[in-house]
Amino acid sequence: MAVWLITGATAGLGAAVVNEVLRRGDKVVATGRKVEERLAHLKTSDSVALVELDVTAPLPEIKTQVDKAWAAFGHVDVLMNNAGMSAMKPAEEADVAFIKTMFEVNLFGQMRVTQAILPHLRAQGHGRIAFTSSSTLWAPLPFMSHYASSKAALSTYVEALHKELRPLGIQCVAIETGGLPTTLGQPRGGDAAGAAGAGFGAGGPSVEAYGPLFGALVGKMMKDPMAHMPGDVDKAAARVVDIAKREGAAGGKPWAVRVALGSDGMGSARQRCEEQLKLAETWRDVSVSTDREEGQTESVANREMFEFTTVLEK
Repeated sequence: MAVWLITGATAGLGAAVVNEVLRRGDKVVATGRKVEERLAHLKTSDSVALVELDVTAPLPEIKTQVDKAWAAFGHVDVLMNNAGMSAMKPAEEADVAFIKTMFEVNLFGQMRVTQAILPHLRAQGHGRIAFTSSSTLWAPLPFMSHYASSKAALSTYVEALHKELRPLGIQCVAIETGGLPTTLGQPRGGDAAGAAGAGFGAGGPSVEAYGPLFGALVGKMMKDPMAHMPGDVDKAAARVVDIAKREGAAGGKPWAVRVALGSDGMGSARQRCEEQLKLAETWRDVSVSTDREEGQTESVANREMFEFTTVLEK
């Protein structure tokens, strides 16, 4: 029986993972904003603790709430950094409040929660940290530059973090989900992005020049919304638990620091890897032309650092 700490547990994938964790007989500390109100139906279970936690809060406040979460069942085996938000906006029109909120929720908040729990996990000598990332980092769409870049930064952070922590018995994974029918794109009520009407595609661009491309993109999405959200939230939640616990569909597989979910998530990852390799080979002569003459010995640096850079586990 494992103990989970889940952020952004009040709706969407987070809420589905809470239900899946409980279905499997594990315990969970569910956190989020207004968590007591939004998850009141879970209060009757001895396997659930509710802790108020806004990932955009200052680190000292997050540390206090993470300490409460840890104390609820005496330890935590799996932290799932799930809190997130999404919105569409032309890069030219994004003000500081919009950008700051996007990165605070999707990246910096995850980092702060991780910082807060790491002393506990190090002392415990084991633990797993899962992060909800997005397949858009592989194939970012127009008008989603801030969302995609926040998730790309998150997955890169997770990859490096895993390499730091695996010698300590702590494993990390970025779960890069494809489209899921959740409330992810809704504004965060009461914050700067929400107040600015930052919902997914809300209102469209105010700069007329962006209208045709924005209309073509949203029109394609709206023509058959479910085709662009092929994922099943409950199935995704089941796979998240499988991945974090290495059971079920993930049983017997080596640890992976980045896992795509959904046919669209997998498709985006494959497309980017294939295209990036093609681009790298096309530009190879230009790329290697900046080495010193005595240094052109076919990627010595890459071989020397391979043990620190590889994401493949034995």
